[in-house]
Amino acid sequence: MKLRHLWMAAGVCGLAVAGSVEDSGAHGRSTSSSVWRIQPGLHPEAQVRVRVLVSDLQRAVVETQGLTADEIRNRPVASAAVNDYLTEHVALFGGGSRCAVRGPVTSVPSVDPSHLARRWRVRCAAAGPLVLNIDPFIEAVPSHFHLARAVIADGVVIERIFALDKSSFVLPKCGEDGSTGGASFREYVGLGIEHIATGVDHLLFLLALLLIGVSLREVATIVTGFTVAHSVTLTLGVLGWVEPRSAAIEALIGFSIAIVAIENFALTVGSTTRRRILTGTGAGLAGVTLAAAAGAVAVPVLALVGLGLFVLCYLGLVQRVDRPARLRWFVAFVFGLIHGFGFAGLLTEIGFPPGHMAPALLGFNLGVEVGQLVLVALVWPVLRVLQRLGSARYRRLVHLGSTPILAAGVYWFLSRSLG
Repeated sequence: MKLRHLWMAAGVCGLAVAGSVEDSGAHGRSTSSSVWRIQPGLHPEAQVRVRVLVSDLQRAVVETQGLTADEIRNRPVASAAVNDYLTEHVALFGGGSRCAVRGPVTSVPSVDPSHLARRWRVRCAAAGPLVLNIDPFIEAVPSHFHLARAVIADGVVIERIFALDKSSFVLPKCGEDGSTGGASFREYVGLGIEHIATGVDHLLFLLALLLIGVSLREVATIVTGFTVAHSVTLTLGVLGWVEPRSAAIEALIGFSIAIVAIENFALTVGSTTRRRILTGTGAGLAGVTLAAAAGAVAVPVLALVGLGLFVLCYLGLVQRVDRPARLRWFVAFVFGLIHGFGFAGLLTEIGFPPGHMAPALLGFNLGVEVGQLVLVALVWPVLRVLQRLGSARYRRLVHLGSTPILAAGVYWFLSRSLG
C-alpha cells in the first residue's frame, strides 16, 4: 500500500472515531444538573429545577430526535415525553415511596440553546428518610454525570455527584450537619480524572503536541502552559466572570486540535509544501470567518478573526526558528484557555455555593492534571523510542499520526459549529 493511501485511511479512521465519539457523548460533555429546595415535615415537599443537554435527550427520548430545544418546547408530544422522562429519572423518595409530582411541569428559559430546563414540584406521602434517586441518560451514555444541589429548609446545603454506580443518596435529617453528605474533595479529583480520560478531544490535542520530537524540558513547558491556561479559564468560567456559549467553545476545541495537527505537517515538510499548507490554512480560516459573519457558524466572528491572525502569525514564526518545539508551550497556552472553558462547563452545571467552590475547583483541576500527566507518562517515552527510527521514518510517522487527528479536529469543529 502506498504511503498516501495510508494517510487517506488514517484520515478516514479519524473521522470515524470523531463521529462515534461525538455520538457517545465525548469529552465528558454528557452532564446534567438539578437544584432542589426541600421543605421537610409530615408530608415533605420540594421544588426541583433540572437542566439537561438537548443532545442527551435526543439519545434517550425517541420523540425528541432531530429536534432543537425550541422545537421540543413547541411540540406537545415531544415536550410531554421529555417531562415524563425527567420526572421518572430525577426523583425524590420519602418513606420508601416515590414523591408524587404536583401541578404542571414547566419549561424554564435557557440562554444556551444546547440545553433545555424544566421545573416542577413534588410532595411525599410519608415523612420517612428522604432519598434522591437520579439516573438520567445512563442507559444511552453510561459515562453520564449528574450534579445535584439540595437546599433543605434549615439551611443545610448538600452537593452530590450521581453516576452509573451511584444513583441514590440519602439526605440528612433536619438539624444534622450536611457537610459529610456533600461531594468530597476526592470525588472531585475522580471527576476530573474521569473527565479527561473520557475527553478524547482533549487527549488528541495533547497527543498532537507531543508527536513532534521534544525533550523532557520541552514536554514540561507544554504541559505547564496548558495547565496554567486551562486553570485560569476554568476558574473564570465556574465563577461566572466569563460565560462563553458552550457550542462555540466545543467547536473551538475541535479547531485547536486541527491547527496543532496542521502545525505538525508544516514543521516536517519542505518549504514549497509548507507554503501550500499555510496558503490553504489561510483560505480555510477566511472561509470559516465569512461563514460566521453570515450567521452559518456558531462561533463569534471576532473570535475567529483573532484566532486566525494568531494561527497565521504563529505558523509563520515557528518555521523561522531553530527549535520550533520550544515555542509549543505558547500554542498550548493559547488553546489551553479554550479547553479550560470546556472543563468549566461540567462544574458550572450545578452553580456551587461560594463556600464549596474552592474544594470543587481544586479537586477537579487536580484530577485533570493527574489524567493528562498519565497520558504524557505513557506516550512520551514511546515516541522517544520511535524517534530512533531515523528522521525520515519518524517524519512519516508524524504525518500518519497527525492525519487522523486533523480529520477528527476538522470534523468536531464543523459538526459542533454548524449544529
